[in-house]
Amino acid sequence: MVDVFTGLQPLEIGEDNPTALIRRATELNAIDAVDRVLVGYSSIWPHNHSTAPFLAALTDKLSLIVAHRPGVIHPTAAARYFATLDVLSAGRLAINLVTGGSDKDLHREGDYLPKSERYARASEYLDVMKAAWSEPEPFDHRGQYYTAERVRLLTQPLERHVPIFMGGESDAAVDFGASHADTYMLWGEPIAGTRERIDRVCATAEGYGRTVNFSLSLRLFIGDTDDEAWEVAREVEHTIRDAQGTHKFLRSSPTDKSVGRERQLALTEEELHDDCFWTGLVKLLGGFANSAALVGTEDRILETLAKYRDIGVSAFLITTGAEAAWDPSLENIARRIKKEL
Repeated sequence: MVDVFTGLQPLEIGEDNPTALIRRATELNAIDAVDRVLVGYSSIWPHNHSTAPFLAALTDKLSLIVAHRPGVIHPTAAARYFATLDVLSAGRLAINLVTGGSDKDLHREGDYLPKSERYARASEYLDVMKAAWSEPEPFDHRGQYYTAERVRLLTQPLERHVPIFMGGESDAAVDFGASHADTYMLWGEPIAGTRERIDRVCATAEGYGRTVNFSLSLRLFIGDTDDEAWEVAREVEHTIRDAQGTHKFLRSSPTDKSVGRERQLALTEEELHDDCFWTGLVKLLGGFANSAALVGTEDRILETLAKYRDIGVSAFLITTGAEAAWDPSLENIARRIKKEL
């Protein structure tokens, strides 16, 4: 059986009260087919250190993947925060560690570490957090990026560990994920490219004596017929194109470079891959925002997802629409994914 994840923007643009958020969280909590919800991170979004506990308190089944950026707070403070949240949420917590692909976004929060060093810092960051979660006695840490003395948490995570999710395409990202991640998060790619990435991470993880799970992020555009599905996809494409110049749907600056983004853009030389893998939004959004999509009937999309499962994907993060978010229209296919895959 595979897991189903989705994404949730806790407070959408223009929302100045929690009414709609409470409704969205309540709806997701009632859907047994959704296993986890990703609560993303950006220096301009509402802070997920506030929204994640709010969501946990609103729900009793929904598990959260809370995106976290090393460098914003000290790892001992982060360890204490996440340990507390894990206990208060009854173990319904995972962390998506994001080193940051946008220099502008990092600079807003005073983080000027060069990109070449971010994964090295993230590795030390996790070493400190994991020690704080598991060590029964106080310990000191003196590393390249962090120093701390007599570190000890009176409240540790329920399993003395919080699952770590991460993603990235560079050599440094692969090494970091292979050595630290419980789940490696992949942006959507055609079958062959996804198999290549999985094999690469697995080979590296084997060198560390570890195994890693994989999730794949895709927008789904579904219709009763293929033509109806394409009408939905083209409507979203037009919505995003009409907003060009406003940065409404961008998740980073076009000047920011990353190996993953360049790999995504290379796919856009062809609009359609495999059976129903569509790159139209990838091109339109400049390779950002988990914009790869599957377009078709539920049966066609499930056949494609089964092929990803067969090469090692154990979870699918599914969204839809211009904002790449959860929509109630995804509930049926989420249930079928859980039942049929």
